[in-house]
Amino acid sequence: MKKAKRKKSIQKQVITGAVLAASLLLPISASAASASASYTLYKAGSTADKATSTSFGQVYMGGSTDVDEAFKWMIQKANGGDFLVIRATGTDAYNSYIYDLAKSMGKPLNSVSTIVVNDLIRAGSDSSLIDKINKAEGIFFAGGNQADYVDFLEGSPALTALNNRINQGIPFGGTSAGTMIQGDHIYDSISAGFTTLDSKTALNNPYSSLISFTDYLIQTPHNNNIQTDTHFEQRDRMGRFLTFLARNIQDGEETGTSAKGIAVNEQSALLVEKDGSAKVVTQPGSINTAVYLAKTNMAPTTCVSGQPLTFNNISIYKLFNGSTFNLSTWTGSGGLAYTLNVNGGVITSSTGKVYGGNQP
Repeated sequence: MKKAKRKKSIQKQVITGAVLAASLLLPISASAASASASYTLYKAGSTADKATSTSFGQVYMGGSTDVDEAFKWMIQKANGGDFLVIRATGTDAYNSYIYDLAKSMGKPLNSVSTIVVNDLIRAGSDSSLIDKINKAEGIFFAGGNQADYVDFLEGSPALTALNNRINQGIPFGGTSAGTMIQGDHIYDSISAGFTTLDSKTALNNPYSSLISFTDYLIQTPHNNNIQTDTHFEQRDRMGRFLTFLARNIQDGEETGTSAKGIAVNEQSALLVEKDGSAKVVTQPGSINTAVYLAKTNMAPTTCVSGQPLTFNNISIYKLFNGSTFNLSTWTGSGGLAYTLNVNGGVITSSTGKVYGGNQP
């Protein structure tokens, strides 16, 4: 059974981003007065709902350029239905990208819609938005700030609807902030505000005021015990990722041997099937693509406020394009297994490299 959430220390201010509609993607207001609507809807394709049979799949994407193969995989699983993108800021650019990609595959979708949430608090209870979730055959969370998504979803009817649709077997995923919200444990970025948490800060003080968590938001078949991170190697986030795992144990959310993590490099994606089998796909031409699977083997030795982290024997399995992994058995093929230790805030690796090295 899921435990109670850790409390967030600061409520993030609601921020509304400007949204521009392409000439062929007409905005459909969520209420009669679009200026006061809790969200704005943009749609490509049919305005009539089409229910189709779907198959579950989960996408953890690492940010930057989107991975075409990941969307093709979701499109196949959506089976010609209605695909929904949710974001708190940004444009409707995903509509034409996904709609045209589906057509080019010979697997056209009935529609692709983007919801831009304008009021993070009210939107979670907006019946028309919830109806869009209930009728979606695929749902994807765009990048942005995960604090926005936590404020929008936490404790809301929209979250209940989302989890119900996932349980009913639709494909679901996200990129960047949309991946950050997918584990049992979420670095929610709420206490950090507009300050980016780097690895050095986290390692030197695991209880930095920049670190806050929300737990047990989205429920999928294989996200138990998972902490996520994104833009991983590109932004040197291994240190903060290990700190998150240590905090999950120290705060009583996990035991010394149960904490797990999924960290994704840019232009990389982990595609997870209902049975827990997974594979990595990457965008052609990209560099430093990889997905990291972490598992702890003991509790941290020192994880207290104001002192550097000491935390040993963390097992890492680095996946490359085409590598496979099973989240049920926590075993992989085609990747690189190694071990990390943290002593006094300094990471050492069994390979001599924090990020492991190249594919064996």
